[in-house]
Amino acid sequence: MSVLKTALAAPSRMRGIFRYLLQAPKQCEKRGKLTSLLSPDKLSEGRNKGAEHPMFDAALRESIKCGLLIEENEEIAINFNLPEASRHPQTGDKLLPDTLVQLFFASDNEDEEDLGRLIAWYLAQDIYDAPDTWEKVEKLVAEQGVAESLDLKISSDSLFGQLADWMCYLGFAWGHALELNKKLVVAEPTASNKRLVVAEPTAYLRRNLKDLFQGEAKAKLSIRDFLDRLAKKCPLFETGKFREQVEEKIGDRLPNHLSTSTAFALFRLQDDGCVKLVKESDADLFIFPGVGNEEGFSHIILTGVEL
Repeated sequence: MSVLKTALAAPSRMRGIFRYLLQAPKQCEKRGKLTSLLSPDKLSEGRNKGAEHPMFDAALRESIKCGLLIEENEEIAINFNLPEASRHPQTGDKLLPDTLVQLFFASDNEDEEDLGRLIAWYLAQDIYDAPDTWEKVEKLVAEQGVAESLDLKISSDSLFGQLADWMCYLGFAWGHALELNKKLVVAEPTASNKRLVVAEPTAYLRRNLKDLFQGEAKAKLSIRDFLDRLAKKCPLFETGKFREQVEEKIGDRLPNHLSTSTAFALFRLQDDGCVKLVKESDADLFIFPGVGNEEGFSHIILTGVEL
């Protein structure tokens, strides 16, 4: 079962365990002590007697299953096979969203394929008319005939809440609440409340620009090479494994066309001065769709602005 279907394994809970272990001696701790520190018995009083620490247990189980943590002889530790920067006390927490993207989607992790396909489906929708509530998601997947392939056979508002939490934490979306009767509505995401989610991957791209350009200041890549690197790093984007699985069901993009979500994110990064999109003569153009218009670019340049 994936983190998508394990409602108690929220990003914040997995992050809490990881952050503690980052600072622990040798980055490991006895399971019993870790449980007592992060999920004290007093918090479990009067709750599920069959599982005294259900939230902690679910978060720990998913953290181990995806390879973020390891367990041996009743000790929990950060996986020493992770890149050094991902384990470093000063950088590990900041890099955790990208570490999880790698572990979930770019490591042949079959458990998270349903989450990968669903996020890829979301990013493949028209960002200017994308579903922002579970009710709209259900309606659209039914219209597109992809409910079975996306493993959405069971209707659940909590499923949307889990999806929204993970998309926002990993940097593929952002959420906001609307004001109703002069009161800010902040509630669990249901079909009837006012928490909306926008699938827009600017945060993920911003964090990974330097890596995509291999750390080369003011480097220039063709759009095709940039997309190839992006799809290899995160197969939720154009030409990536999960995106191709989705587009096979909902209809392929036109050749040399970006999805509106990717184009929108790159336009935002250009507006922020992080990249520059250019059109060179005699070079393949990729079409960036917008609101009522399209623009063509052949290359993307990393500007060197601090990200």
